[in-house]
Amino acid sequence: MAAMAWWLIPIIATLLAIVWVTWRARPRRPADPHESLAAHQRFTEAMGHPAPRPQVTDEDADAPPSDRRSA
Repeated sequence: MAAMAWWLIPIIATLLAIVWVTWRARPRRPADPHESLAAHQRFTEAMGHPAPRPQVTDEDADAPPSDRRSA
């Protein structure tokens, strides 16, 4: 009986993995053109903004460039 209990663990894990993979591989619904265009517009606007400059603290200012920590 104890051996059967030990076999249940990998069997249940395998079944759960099969269910998860099947759920993740399901076909996606068709994209709504209006949502897609709005998302693309938000993306292009975000890419048009300059990237923020890293902040250098007083502690980092004295260190050589290779030792400076990134913000």
